[in-house]
Amino acid sequence: MSFDKDKLIVVKALMALLIVADHLNFFLDLRWLKPARELGAPIVSMFFFISGFGLVRSWQNKGPAYLNSFLRKKFLRIVLPALFALAAYYLLLWNPGRDYLGEWKNLLLYGTPVLPFSWFAEAIVFFYLIYYCSFRFLKGKWKAAGLLAGTLAWMAATILAGYDWCWWICSLSFPSGAFFAHKEKEIYAFCEEKPYRYYALLGLMSILFVALYLPRNPYLWTLCYVLIPTIVALLVARLPLGRFHGPVITFISGISYEIYLCQGIPMELFRDSIPISSPLLFIAAVYALTILLAFAVNKLSGLISSKLCA
Repeated sequence: MSFDKDKLIVVKALMALLIVADHLNFFLDLRWLKPARELGAPIVSMFFFISGFGLVRSWQNKGPAYLNSFLRKKFLRIVLPALFALAAYYLLLWNPGRDYLGEWKNLLLYGTPVLPFSWFAEAIVFFYLIYYCSFRFLKGKWKAAGLLAGTLAWMAATILAGYDWCWWICSLSFPSGAFFAHKEKEIYAFCEEKPYRYYALLGLMSILFVALYLPRNPYLWTLCYVLIPTIVALLVARLPLGRFHGPVITFISGISYEIYLCQGIPMELFRDSIPISSPLLFIAAVYALTILLAFAVNKLSGLISSKLCA
């Protein structure tokens, strides 16, 4: 069992393609596309889970030295692509009568993203900051406590501010991913000691998920989005996904974060500025331009980031 980088290449590529399908539902009314609408929050929870997992795994491999240049490198990798994607959004959907200042005001007051579907970028910046402070200034088990406390503070702040629940409902998956990385060996040892334990654990978590989901209480659902990525991580750990990635999967995985950022641009472009009436052509054009923009944003931000971090 392993939740290693080779497997995550496939997972990240699949997540990036499916999140686009999810958000296409806001622009198209297609019966066969509607099932993808249920994938958005689980994908975001998996994104946060992998982020928390990766940070703790890096800490384990590199030790405290990992934090020496953490803020500069990590924030550049998050912020620069977001800024380039925002610039592309403004250029491709240029409107001199647009209330740009009002849009930024709405972001602060109501949590309405300026760049479509980009709220998660602000969230991950905050989570990275929580991680840095917890692992830099706290010791031992207090690191995990700091990570959880910071996440709960984020949830409380966004709830009290009246932001849409997408801002907070998946947040607990970030410290869950960190915990999974910390206890990964113990979890696998428990599952592999006796074959039935793995399936019993998956079964129990699935039952708990249903019990938490059925009341349809969004506060209980926050725990559902702890269970979903944990179940996926255990399934991925057993699956030979490393065999299935080739050049295309590796390419999509490498620009997956930029795909999340850029996906809303062609959706609005082909709805408002260059209307495409055919649903299939609309979908094909959205995927093509999203990938093209994501690649350009990835290359530009990588170029500048490498120079600033040199």
